[in-house]
Amino acid sequence: MTENNFLTIHSLTALPWHNLNRDDRGLPKQVREGGKTRGRLSAQSLKRAIRVAYELDSHTDGTNSLRSRDLHEEIVRRAAAIAATNQVAFDEKVALKIAAKIVKSLTSSDKDTAEPSESTGAAKEDSKDTVTWLSGDEIDALAGALAGTGGTLKVADFVQSKTGSLSIAAFGRMFAAQNDLQTEAGIAVGPATTTHPIMIEVDYFTTVDDLPRENDRGAGHLGQAFYTSGVYYRSVTIDKKQLRDSWTGWDSPDAAARLELLVRSIVTALPSGKDNSTAPNTRPALILAETQAHRTAYEFHEPVKADAEGGYLAGSIKRLIEQADQARAFDPSEFGESFISGTSADTGLAIHFDHTTVNLPELTEQIVEWLRR
Repeated sequence: MTENNFLTIHSLTALPWHNLNRDDRGLPKQVREGGKTRGRLSAQSLKRAIRVAYELDSHTDGTNSLRSRDLHEEIVRRAAAIAATNQVAFDEKVALKIAAKIVKSLTSSDKDTAEPSESTGAAKEDSKDTVTWLSGDEIDALAGALAGTGGTLKVADFVQSKTGSLSIAAFGRMFAAQNDLQTEAGIAVGPATTTHPIMIEVDYFTTVDDLPRENDRGAGHLGQAFYTSGVYYRSVTIDKKQLRDSWTGWDSPDAAARLELLVRSIVTALPSGKDNSTAPNTRPALILAETQAHRTAYEFHEPVKADAEGGYLAGSIKRLIEQADQARAFDPSEFGESFISGTSADTGLAIHFDHTTVNLPELTEQIVEWLRR
């Protein structure tokens, strides 16, 4: 019998006027599906939103993971602080060269790695410009070694494929030059797309100058911005086996608390584009979490039609539940436990599934319990 090793969280969220994830023209991202233009939040924007929300809630002591082109500078900054505390001599220029070479060794082969600049330690302009992702523990370990070393440092002594960072274990990281050290992702995130066609609204705006020039009573700036609204469907799948293989923190005292924060972030986090101008931070209307033998999502290829009085939410919920029922009828062995939550969750939906909850803490607790079995 196939083990239900996956848990997919499906959600429907009605987002009012927003532009949370825009393209190079400033327009809300879009996709053509079913012959209609839909709104889209990219998977990359969702993953970053989840990671930022999780790390903001779980750590306040500077131990967050960091993604940057300039990690060598952060390593040297921490190394200098350690050396100063221990009253050890520390040559920052030499340290920058060493740290730059260590970080570049993860993403560039020897022939691709440029000699660092004498002044900053940064690689020359003709070198490959790559963002690298390290956990706070890995950065601290490299900094500690750099503060006290008199010889060569090897990155493999400090960076491994298994990591103590739940963020990195969840979303994975690639090291082009060190395949054996890269981390496989334990979570797969799909883009969020509207269940129906959208319209792009143009907002013409002005900025009033508080210190206008003489004989100038007009606006200090004229511009336009673009927004949309809609009901978004998205799915996130947790691969329990892979997450166990990638994360070293399963036996830590705060493992359950960290996992609960991660699940909460998966459910609630949104990208932050133009957030201060629109504040569209609504809660999910419906969440269906179900254990699966294989990753399974649902589709809205045929767009949902608006209700007689307007709105797409009721029709979207009905379509999602119908698809879940049809999937179970088609392949009963594919699905295991299921849980329902959300601001529009109806207890009547319990007849379709094993358990219904309208409480977010209860939902996260149930999912974490499944993950830790």
